This record gives sequence, C-alpha cells and structure tokens, in this order.
Amino acid sequence: MTLAIVVPVKSPKRAKQRLDSVMSEPERSRLATAMARDVFAVVAKFDEAARFVVSDDPDVLAEGRQFGLEPVEDRAGQGQSAAVGQGFTLAWERGFPVALTIPGDVPGITISELRRFSDYRREIEVLLAPDRGRIGTNGLRLAPPHAISLAFGEDSFNLHRAAAARANRSFAVLEVEGLRYDLDTPDDVVAFIRLGRETATLELLRELNVLDRVLAATPPHA
Repeated sequence: MTLAIVVPVKSPKRAKQRLDSVMSEPERSRLATAMARDVFAVVAKFDEAARFVVSDDPDVLAEGRQFGLEPVEDRAGQGQSAAVGQGFTLAWERGFPVALTIPGDVPGITISELRRFSDYRREIEVLLAPDRGRIGTNGLRLAPPHAISLAFGEDSFNLHRAAAARANRSFAVLEVEGLRYDLDTPDDVVAFIRLGRETATLELLRELNVLDRVLAATPPHA
C-alpha cells in the first residue's frame, strides 16, 4: 500500500453558508451530511489505499469510521489547508510516499474517476484536479505528501501551481468530471443537478426542490 487518501470535512453545522439564500440552516446541514456520505461511500471502495477523514466534528468522524475511514481529529480548526496538512503529515509518518485529498463536498465523484486520478502519471509530484471555474482545487495528489505548501481557498488553483514552481516540483492538471462539482453556491447546485449523477445528495436536492428555489431567486435577464 503506497497511497493515503485524506478527506477533510467541515462540521455540517457550519457548512455551506453561501447557500443561505435558498436553503435553511437545517437543510444546509442535511446537505453537507449527504455530500460527505456520498464521498465516504466512494472512498470506502478504494480499499487498496489508507483512508482518513479529518474533522473537528465527532459525528462526522463517527460517520467516516462507519465507511471504513480512519478518523483524525482536526485539532487546529484553521480551515481546509490545516486539516489536509494534518492528514498528509500523518500519511508521511505512517510511511506513505503519496497522499491524495478530495473534499467532502464533491458528491459526484465515482470510484473509477478516483482511481484514474490516483494512477495518472505517477511520476508527477504535484497533480491537481480543478473545479468548474479552474479557480479552486478539488483534488490534489502529492508525492511526497509534503511536496508543497498547501493553499486551499481563494484562487488555490494558481496558488498550488505557484507553490510547485517555487519548490521545483513537477506539476500537471487533470480534469476529472466528478471533481469539478463542489456545492458552494446556488450556481454550483444547478450545475450539479444538471450533471445528473444519482447520489444521496441529488436525491435530497430533488426532495427539497432546491432547483426551483434557485431559479425563483434568480433575477430575470434584462
């Protein structure tokens, strides 16, 4: 076993604030939980890798454990970069030469896509899968796990590219359809629904008629 997968998950109680115009707080919590479960279910199938979930929420850690992911308490509580860094450090300490991370809000990912991302050009030290806008980082594979400094958040695509250049690491971008769709904004929700991948997340969005809410809240074009 040479690969570790790290899934950082924010507490559902604090998740998806940018969807507050179309979803209530309890609904956003349900959405965050459904997305994490969809991601856990896919990662659980990757049984040839070590799998970690990093969160400061004990319920999330317990949920991840049920899917076979090793729970890692997020002691820093300082965002995605710190959470992933904690998981990657653990992976390196356990002897894994390669670490890969995907967030807990990309419910469209499939096991075949995850394996493709894992196996793609193993000689590349920094492999990145961008979001739809090629602004964010929804998949990152590092060899070794400390190859670059982590910079998740605003413009992380370019920040990770720059970090690879500074560290003189080989860098590549791989478009992975299921990793393009994180659900942060109403536009993201519409795009994910139109993707049409049958998941618990899609089922919940349909149950709550979120697409109708988004369309009703969208101003008509002039």
